[in-house]
This record gives sequence, C-alpha cells and structure tokens, in this order.
Amino acid sequence: MDGTLLDSEGLSSVATDYGFRQVLGRDLTPEENAQLVGRPVKKVLSQWFPDQGEKIYSTGRKYFESNIESIQPYRGIPDLLARLHGRYTLAVVTSSHRTDAEKLLGHAGILQYFSFYIGQEDTNYQKPDPEPVLLALKMLGTPPAESIFVGDQPYDIIAAHEAGMKAIGAVWGTGKADDLYLYSPDFIAHNPDDVLRIINSL
Repeated sequence: MDGTLLDSEGLSSVATDYGFRQVLGRDLTPEENAQLVGRPVKKVLSQWFPDQGEKIYSTGRKYFESNIESIQPYRGIPDLLARLHGRYTLAVVTSSHRTDAEKLLGHAGILQYFSFYIGQEDTNYQKPDPEPVLLALKMLGTPPAESIFVGDQPYDIIAAHEAGMKAIGAVWGTGKADDLYLYSPDFIAHNPDDVLRIINSL
C-alpha cells in the first residue's frame, strides 16, 4: 500500500521525524528512516527505544492523523486498478494498521477495488516474514503460482518469494531498482502501466 499504491511514505517520515524531535530532541536520521520504510513503525521504535518508543510513535501518530487527507494515490494507480478489477481478485497486504488502510484507501478512492486488506494486527509477523502474504493467499483461495505480489521494498520481494509467488518490484514511488535487484524480483515495473503489461505477458 504505502509507497506502491499511495504516496504516503513522505508523510510517514515527516510524522516520525516530528516524534523524534518532540521526544528525543533530535531529527530522525536518513539511516533510521530507511530502516523504517515498509515496516511496522510502532514495533520497531519500541525495539530501538524501549523507554520512549511508544511516546515517539504516539506523538508522530497524532501528526500523521492530522495530515492524513494530504495522501493521494500515485498517478496511474486508479486507472490500473480499474483495469485489473473484474479480471483479477485484488487484495492489500500492508504493515500499517487496518484502520489506516481503510481510511487511506477510502480517501484515495480506490478501496472498492480490493476484496480485502490485511494489516499488521492480522498476523503475528509482518513482512519480510511470509505470514501475511500466506494469509492473503488463503483468503484469496488461489495457489501461489497463480498469484503475483507487487511491492516497492525488499521486504515485499522476500515475503512474496518465501510464499512461493512471483514478485514485481515497483519503482515509481519510494522503491529503488538497485535495491530491489539485490533480492531478485521476477520483474521491475517503472510505472503502473508496466504492471498491466507484465501481467498480460504471462
């Protein structure tokens, strides 16, 4: 979802930086930010800062929620989903909270294209562990070999392959082709139209 469907990672980073400054009195470093992208921020911050992680998260969370309506889908995403919808069953697997997923996808006008969405509360482990992807496959009722995962982070590629799926690396948002190639994605999509082209070629 974040960084693939929605241009939301920027606000997430700004919100976490706000939490850092308010609680720790310093900025979020680029290295720390890179390690948070695509991961459950609350859990990671609690691991990094056992005494202050919850406060950092809740402070940043308030900032995020107050600006959540600024988040929009990437250009080409609504059209891609409209073209795929009906031909294929679509679902979202995200490390974000379920309430955020519903709110963000709804505000972006694309919630109706998905049969369901899986958030971090739905499994014990999140990507790169394959558990949430395997749950999605079970709910979809399709075998891994007949399913495709599209994501912008190495965690997505790892989880998809561990679940036995083909993985498309999305690099129109926060994803970086050089980073994703290290994890051997089956395809790289430079824009949403590439996703449809890849699917039609299979």
